[in-house]
Amino acid sequence: MTQFDCIIIGDESLTQHCAETLLSQGHGLSALVSDNPDVAKWAKGRGIRCEGHGADLSTRLGTVTVDWVLSIANLKILPPQILSLGRTGAVNFHDGPLPRRAGLNAPIWALIEGETTHGITWHLIDEGVDTGDILVERSIDISPHDTALTLNTKCYEAGLTSFTDLLHELTHGMPNRRAQGMSHRSYHALTDRPEANGVLRFDQPASDAMRLIRALDHGTYWNPLCTPKLVIGDL
Repeated sequence: MTQFDCIIIGDESLTQHCAETLLSQGHGLSALVSDNPDVAKWAKGRGIRCEGHGADLSTRLGTVTVDWVLSIANLKILPPQILSLGRTGAVNFHDGPLPRRAGLNAPIWALIEGETTHGITWHLIDEGVDTGDILVERSIDISPHDTALTLNTKCYEAGLTSFTDLLHELTHGMPNRRAQGMSHRSYHALTDRPEANGVLRFDQPASDAMRLIRALDHGTYWNPLCTPKLVIGDL
């Protein structure tokens, strides 16, 4: 398979940039699914069908079938009827190394837990959450000054620069496909929060407090967990 067609699902600038790369290499984009108005505007400007998320998405897509379904910067679990639109399969971009950092908010938890390296993974989607075979991965160094904002930016950059390698995998029979070693798996769910919901402790080193503050610093972007807090005086 030298060229393929696909559906791309995602809601961030990375979604759009990967779609641009895909089209530049001659692949087909039958539909883009996004609730991001900027991504939708880009798709419509290119004459690409765009649909929003929703329970009726499979109905709206109708009989569309493609070679691949690509989930890129998409936080929604895709139901079987959407995944089945990919004749060959479906691939997900994960902003963490697998199986070490499965689940949500992987860069934040890496910072909270004091990691010095992180990574991103392109993997096949199977019946589990972030359990499919790995196709492409990249390692990322964490600096002493990284915040959630800067580490997320590094993940997106690594995702974009590695996307051409993913395209090579998909057009050459996935030569680097490998199963995950689940004995090394860790997972953070949507409801997971730092200890005491981010309240800073004064019985621990200052470096621990600063690490938590950096991990919860998203700049002007949405914070999916909590903010660091001080308890002053009696409650």
